[in-house]
Amino acid sequence: MKILIVSYFFAPYNTIGAVRVTKMVKYLERLGHEVRVISAIDQPLPANLTVESKEKNVIRTKYFSIAKYFQFLFGGKKSIETKGYQLPSKGWIQKVASLYKTIFHFPDGQIGWYPYALRAGKKLTKRWKPDVIVASGGPFTSFLVAKKLAKYNSIPWVADLRDLWVDNANYNYPTIRKLLESILEKRTLTTASALITISEPLANKLRNKFDSKIEVIMNGYDEEDFPKQTKNSSSRTGKLQIVYTGMVYEGYQDVTPLFEVLAKNKKIADEVEVHFYGRNLEFINNLRNKFGLQDYIKIFDPVSHSKVLEIQAQADILLLLLWNDETEKGIYTGKLYEYIGARRPILAVGNGENVAGDLIRNTNRGFVSNEAGQIFRQLNNWIRDKKKSRIEDLPLLISCNLTRKEQTYQLVSLLEKVLSDSYE
Repeated sequence: MKILIVSYFFAPYNTIGAVRVTKMVKYLERLGHEVRVISAIDQPLPANLTVESKEKNVIRTKYFSIAKYFQFLFGGKKSIETKGYQLPSKGWIQKVASLYKTIFHFPDGQIGWYPYALRAGKKLTKRWKPDVIVASGGPFTSFLVAKKLAKYNSIPWVADLRDLWVDNANYNYPTIRKLLESILEKRTLTTASALITISEPLANKLRNKFDSKIEVIMNGYDEEDFPKQTKNSSSRTGKLQIVYTGMVYEGYQDVTPLFEVLAKNKKIADEVEVHFYGRNLEFINNLRNKFGLQDYIKIFDPVSHSKVLEIQAQADILLLLLWNDETEKGIYTGKLYEYIGARRPILAVGNGENVAGDLIRNTNRGFVSNEAGQIFRQLNNWIRDKKKSRIEDLPLLISCNLTRKEQTYQLVSLLEKVLSDSYE
């Protein structure tokens, strides 16, 4: 097949959305498909994600940054790359930025990419016509581009919703904005031949709104990113090292139960060291200071994706912060699959009555709890285990459909069905 991928996020710009699409393209090419990618250049993200596809087949366009004139409020582009867009929770800056986003970030802050991506797509398809287009979002501007290009070329397109659009748990715009955006969502997604999302609960939400074919293709891990047998640095000496990698969403994820255990139990705290790597960690820094845990909690700037995987494999325990909104049971975090690939025990803190908690329990990948007392006992067990003998790797999972390669086979099957239906 000739497949055009439309995605604002793509390697080398390092964010979890880019990882999914980058791996998708890698394995589509491995399977012999002819793939082209339209993405954006010069993004305010660390440019350290490995490109694993043919560079000549990636078109990176410029874009107009809707937030360009507000970047100084966040310390400039370089600061945003490491710290993200961190607004104060109150004050005039927060109010102005919130109003600006409500009006101009429609449907998202990447709408300034739309004319450039569309122009590049039209130019490309004049000399190379794809059989099908796959657009990945958010940002959902990718869907607007794909819809237009599909109509322009009279070919089907498929929407890959890594997150839901207006039904996203993070959606916090006013009612009038949501009403207008719901209209845009409907007009856009009803033109897609199929919709993809990452869990059954999210798929069910889409089925309640759309008559399109809806497929679940989960996130996953790439087996080639990890050695056949991980040799971790865990030993009988030193503190129990707990590692968290990625962003933290204040109000949706909460590490408080773990911090409470460390603050109230010095004997435990003296045996533990928690490392956070990522962007938007000001909330963690404030919480660390509140509990007086500066000696036990270390915060680091983002590192490359390959370095993240190395850090995960060398940790004793990997920390996962689950989504605490009880109405959102369909959210996996992308890092969960990398944690599974690293084969280290997982400490999942938060509401465990969701797909992520179920996956950890059903595959025996770790411990899930939001209760300080239970976390205290589990930390004690791990500390004791480490002193007896180092904490060994977990066994490999066989045939659980959690690898990027398996998921690409699933995507290909869906695209073949979409093409078959379009010929009828």
